[in-house]
Amino acid sequence: MALDTEDEILQDFLVEADEILEGLNEQLVELESQPQNSELLNAIFRGFHTIKGGAGFLSLDAMVTLCHKGEDVFNILRQGDRIVDAEMMDTFLKVLDILNVMFEETKSGEYPSPADPEILNNLASYLAPVNEAAPIVDIPEPEIIVETAQSDTHQASSDDDITDEEFEDLLNQLHGDGAPGTSTSSISTPTTAVTVAAENDDITEEEFEALLNQLHGDGAPGVSSPSPSPSGVSTQNNDDITEEEFETLLDELQGKNQSVVPEKEISKTAPAAESSAEVTTVPSPTLSPVVESPASTADVAAKPAAAVKQAETSVRVDTARLDDIMNMVGELVLVRNRINTLEATFENEEMAKAVNNLAVVTADLQNAVMKTRMQPIKKVFGRFPRVVRDLARSLKKDIQLELKGEETDLDKNLVEALADPLVHLVRNAVDHGVEMPDVREKSGKSRQGLIVLAAAQEGDHILLTISDDGAGMDANILRQKAVEKGMMDEESASRLTDSESYALIFAPGFSMKQEISDISGRGVGMDVVKTSIAKLNGIIDITSEIGIGTTLSIKVPLTLAIMPTLMVMLGDQIFAFPLVSVNEIFHLDLANTNIVDGQQTIMVRKKTLPLFYLRKWLANSFTPSGKSEIEHVVIVNVGTQRVGFVVDQLIGQEEVVIKPLGALLQGTKGLAGATITGDGRIALILDFPELMNAYANRGY
Repeated sequence: MALDTEDEILQDFLVEADEILEGLNEQLVELESQPQNSELLNAIFRGFHTIKGGAGFLSLDAMVTLCHKGEDVFNILRQGDRIVDAEMMDTFLKVLDILNVMFEETKSGEYPSPADPEILNNLASYLAPVNEAAPIVDIPEPEIIVETAQSDTHQASSDDDITDEEFEDLLNQLHGDGAPGTSTSSISTPTTAVTVAAENDDITEEEFEALLNQLHGDGAPGVSSPSPSPSGVSTQNNDDITEEEFETLLDELQGKNQSVVPEKEISKTAPAAESSAEVTTVPSPTLSPVVESPASTADVAAKPAAAVKQAETSVRVDTARLDDIMNMVGELVLVRNRINTLEATFENEEMAKAVNNLAVVTADLQNAVMKTRMQPIKKVFGRFPRVVRDLARSLKKDIQLELKGEETDLDKNLVEALADPLVHLVRNAVDHGVEMPDVREKSGKSRQGLIVLAAAQEGDHILLTISDDGAGMDANILRQKAVEKGMMDEESASRLTDSESYALIFAPGFSMKQEISDISGRGVGMDVVKTSIAKLNGIIDITSEIGIGTTLSIKVPLTLAIMPTLMVMLGDQIFAFPLVSVNEIFHLDLANTNIVDGQQTIMVRKKTLPLFYLRKWLANSFTPSGKSEIEHVVIVNVGTQRVGFVVDQLIGQEEVVIKPLGALLQGTKGLAGATITGDGRIALILDFPELMNAYANRGY
């Protein structure tokens, strides 16, 4: 039997569980370095508890079983009976991996497969008492306190839902079961105190009635006025309680309507109970569970109302609908560009004002729609604490990961597209960048290495950096390696700048690793990164210093839907340069060019750059006649290299919407797509990395 993926409750559970699982990935790794952080322990415990509750409501038994075991272990950890170590964390991370697999199965409409019994047994082993040699935190025996309010009407609510197991523990505490050296627990109210003693698990009639009295208070439905008991305990005539009220009481005690039903459902459907107790966890050095009732009906009634209000402030929208809206905004941008062009020919002041207003509204709408597609880069960054932790542990390195700018927003499509390239770069920093602890110590560094993953918005672009404080890269060794691999001769290698030498690591098959492993050294990975970043209209740069470390910088646009470009003319055809790739523009005197190894070059700020005539590549039918000796040159970043392109005419900057190429141009090398200009003509958008691969070796 398959799950109904259209079910609203299931969808709510999937959204909530996805967020919790992402959080657990970071929290678990952080806990390993802060094993006694009570906030982390409680947060992880709540994460397992919440997923277990939602999974139980949907009858996802395999997920319930695994979460229940994890919840039990973290309950022991937060009480201080055990402390997390590396081996235990390995087990927890495996549990998280299994939960993620179960989540994907549930997402696809299948009931999750049972967890590996070995994992369940490992978790169960942590529930056993530790041996005497193991460090044990001395925690006083928890005291169960039941407090009731003086008001006659109460609302059932809880901050932490009471489970069946917790209810059993409550009864055990009332009986004194398992308490070392004693068989009593106390129940106290503002006016009375009851001491319940028992030698077995059977609760007596008097004890049960006393429990009912404490829970219901004087205003319980169907209960007469209190009368003193021989023991001095205020009791009530519970013989008058109806069957429905008794069932309600049991539900409240066992948490049937609270432990598994999502908060959203409770806020909409749960009626106000006339009398109940609120279960709250009060942080204290003794971790004593405290059961108390609300001080007034008004305080309790405010909670469901707040939950409803919060639920109404957001809606779930299919991403395909957002894409449709973004496409329509793109069309509106094209219309705006067209109207701007037409307005310039009329010279009408009123029309100019209307066009300006349209431009403002269009820009605001464009920004608003883009924000709906934006996601914090944290969605990608959240996976790296685990990546670094696991990889460093397998390499026997000690590495700290620092994340910066996690709240930086960018288009959801970019978030997904950047995930794999960043994984390659971070793994490369761990494996190649940071040295072994002994090597670092001998060189005067701390044994622990540092990797910093940062994100920041710069105008209409995002800057991502991956830095390490490792050994750095030696440009001379990279040049030598390129010669050994036959990538170039010694003379060509000697002319490479340090920056160009660092860029060699992006060449296919280039690797500095002597030993081949499953981590790196196979000569694949970094060239894939360069290709992936180029497809996003991004650029990548490397800086490094021997003994200090290496920094890789990636610059990508905020969104791929609407792109700022530089419009140029080649012959009678308009082409669009992605503005993120444009470095500078200047006018060139052909007398200042040189020929090096058969390639025409120019000198820009004491650096030699290759020069190419784009009209020879893309406008073969164009025949120059009477051209002046002054050319328009656009310096473009192609990967980690800068290149000069000669164009016939500069038109200006324009925001464009990328459209797919038609059937006749589909697959043409060097073209990323097409767009419509403000004057209604078609402009082809260039893909510089692919353009260079297709034409640069032709010799002109």
